[in-house]
Amino acid sequence: MLRYSLALRSAASGIATNLIPAEAALLETSGFIHRVKVLNLPTKDMNSVSTLFKSLGVKQFKKSPRWDYAYINFKTEEAAREAMQKLEGTQLRKNTIATEYSSISEEAFNKRHEDKRKEASEILSNDSRTPAEKLADQVTPLYKIPYDEQLKTKNKSGIKHIFKLKKEIARLKDVSDEGKAQISWAFDHENKPCKFLDPIASPEINGYRTKCDFSIGTDLEGNKSVGFQLGLYRDGIISVLDPADCLNVPDTAKTIVKSVQDYIRFSEYDVYDKVSKQGVWRALTTKTQKSGDVMVVVQMNTETLSEEQVSKEKIKLADYLTNLKTPSNEKVNIKTILLQIWNGVSNGMNEKATTEVLTGDGYVYEDLLGSKFRISNNAFFQINTPATELLYSKCAEWCEIDSAKKTTVLDICCGTGTIGISMAKKVDQVIGIDMVPEAIVDANFNAEMNGVSNVKYFASKIEDKIDLLIKSNNEQVVAVLDPPRNGVHSTVIRALRESTQIKKVIYISCDAKQAQPNFIGLCRPISKRYLGTPFKPSRAISVDLFPHTEHCELMVEFVRD
Repeated sequence: MLRYSLALRSAASGIATNLIPAEAALLETSGFIHRVKVLNLPTKDMNSVSTLFKSLGVKQFKKSPRWDYAYINFKTEEAAREAMQKLEGTQLRKNTIATEYSSISEEAFNKRHEDKRKEASEILSNDSRTPAEKLADQVTPLYKIPYDEQLKTKNKSGIKHIFKLKKEIARLKDVSDEGKAQISWAFDHENKPCKFLDPIASPEINGYRTKCDFSIGTDLEGNKSVGFQLGLYRDGIISVLDPADCLNVPDTAKTIVKSVQDYIRFSEYDVYDKVSKQGVWRALTTKTQKSGDVMVVVQMNTETLSEEQVSKEKIKLADYLTNLKTPSNEKVNIKTILLQIWNGVSNGMNEKATTEVLTGDGYVYEDLLGSKFRISNNAFFQINTPATELLYSKCAEWCEIDSAKKTTVLDICCGTGTIGISMAKKVDQVIGIDMVPEAIVDANFNAEMNGVSNVKYFASKIEDKIDLLIKSNNEQVVAVLDPPRNGVHSTVIRALRESTQIKKVIYISCDAKQAQPNFIGLCRPISKRYLGTPFKPSRAISVDLFPHTEHCELMVEFVRD
């Protein structure tokens, strides 16, 4: 079975890939690498492609949302040919799948990556910027621009995405006269597609990130280092640079990074080399909440260590981190320390890895809009608490709760329950749904901790629980959708449309470009695939949770009669 791992957007290149390239997982093979190119795939709809491959037992592939093809690598030709037989002729969204086979020797494969590393090294050596400047341009690319100008640029970007939605709806093909009447707003050239509100600035523009994921490796001079990787591994860049000058990283996290770096430099074990797949120290995560709670997660590769060596290192590491002090000699309030053992190939913290609590209870707590929330290691929680409070307050305002009516808030992708719990006292009930069971455990705990009893949380697909709304007798239902960066599957959008009680959807997007298919799905006219009266955008606002970067939250209100 091939290993699966999500990849992040590179701030340096602006290129989004949905999965770590298969090459990264196949350096451990021998002989030849057997590749299947899968053709005639739908573009953008990564969920359908992923579902198809998973049904065949394939959990790792390489595909850009813009490609109509994907690559799958296998260790043997037999396995590759077997996959081709299963895929050939398969129908996916009216597309007939085709396949092509090729192979490459491991020697040629390794040479190709060595050439990439040499090319990357030459580029870096000819770069006159200081290491700090190189990293700043990658991590906080807008840092040289005054913040008010950053905000204006982000607001213009949000407006652009809404105008693009209007254009895409108007360009839909094979729409009947009745359908055009349903989307008449898209043909109104004299008026804006919706009302645009003034953007909301982040109350804090420096040191705002409560969660930071760091790599462990070597810097440009070959010294053991903890920080951010400069560039992409697939481009042959593996240097890790000090984040001391990064504007978005809080001082407490910088102190922890510096201390862990000192620790590994004196350690008898080496840092993990992503090329040779050798070494022990791999990654570091810090959660430095505004409440003062701090979580530290250290990731190790223990493949070459005995159980006794690992046990000794746990004690030593916990003792060291427990006694950390700031430059002003104040003790760092580390509430909990975790150790993650990951001997797999994919890089970064891994939910499938074994994670052990060394000290504390394994959680940190954060205060948000008068409520307290427990945050586990893998739980999603917004990384800018003051700005998140402004975002959620505006969201509650848009819900326009009428106290005279029985109201349900449907909290989709609810995570730890932050949105629903913060609104629970103003509505009849909150129904929260998330596909991650651990998130639902946290949500239920947080509801009980805050004395909130009118919430129900489900670890499920939204389309499987939509009947809860149909059975309820509430007079108004507001759906709040705060999904991952790439949005939700089209089945979720169709389920929202088919639930006649939902008159309003508030969509919070951290990447409006990737959310565009969801926007279109909400607004397109009625068809055999999309039943239920379409929504239309009513108002939109940009809320900046990520100063000095190109990212921004765009909140859009969609309504229907």
